[in-house]
Amino acid sequence: MAFRPLFSRDRFWAGLLALLGLILSLWALHGMLRYPVGPQSVLLGWAALVLLGLTALLLYRLWALHSLDYWVQRDAIHILWHGEEAIIPLRYIREIRVHPQLPLRPSWRHWPEPWIQWDADTHTLAYATQPPQAAMAIITQEETYLISPENPEAFLAAYRERRDFGPARQRQPLIYLAPWRQHWLLHDRGARALLVGGLLLGLLLLSYTAWHYPQLPPTVALHVNAQGLPDFLSPRRAIFLIPGFTLLMGFLNAAIGFALYETRRFLSYLLWSTSVVLQIIAFIIILDLIP
Repeated sequence: MAFRPLFSRDRFWAGLLALLGLILSLWALHGMLRYPVGPQSVLLGWAALVLLGLTALLLYRLWALHSLDYWVQRDAIHILWHGEEAIIPLRYIREIRVHPQLPLRPSWRHWPEPWIQWDADTHTLAYATQPPQAAMAIITQEETYLISPENPEAFLAAYRERRDFGPARQRQPLIYLAPWRQHWLLHDRGARALLVGGLLLGLLLLSYTAWHYPQLPPTVALHVNAQGLPDFLSPRRAIFLIPGFTLLMGFLNAAIGFALYETRRFLSYLLWSTSVVLQIIAFIIILDLIP
């Protein structure tokens, strides 16, 4: 028997903020396209990028909240959330307490899901949309599970009915993770640092070039000879070839390294590190060319 969680006002406000963020990001993108290449377009581009990122994060967390479900079955209580399944066998449950007094604080950095967390001090796994005073606690010998079903009375009745009926098979307390929740990218900080670092350096290089583009002369020297004299002149728009090339190489290296990670991890790290080094070298070249 399935039970939906209590509706949280945080979901409503998060949905409004996501809609507002999407509108503002589209407005910033529209403004960026209207302005010529320069400081204004760079600022609007970064504003659109940040707003789109925050909007995507809010939508991701709203989807996670929407996936929250409680199932009372003959053998166990199942809690489904975000590709995770917690199994609590009925024979391990010592008590189900309504409106428990738990010293649990909301984790606002995970808003709009501040009551979904793991508290090591109290051994509490919280899968709730409400604070403890408005939820219920499933207490076992080792852990406490905080939940907030929409209909607590029906939930308790379903639990007692199945407990009295007796289990069909013996289960153990378990937490299953979906395969995507176990992906190597979520657990390898070094890989994430190289991938994100290379992308940020590429975007910063492109932004720096666009910021100073209006002050460049119509023709720029992309190469000088041994005497320090320019021997390769080009229209100033050609300066974008440098950040464009390094960004393209960064994306190619990221894709190849991603594909080779599980079989050639060292090669993946080498490709991602090369992308970061290329961005740094390109930054040095741009800093030398623009003045």
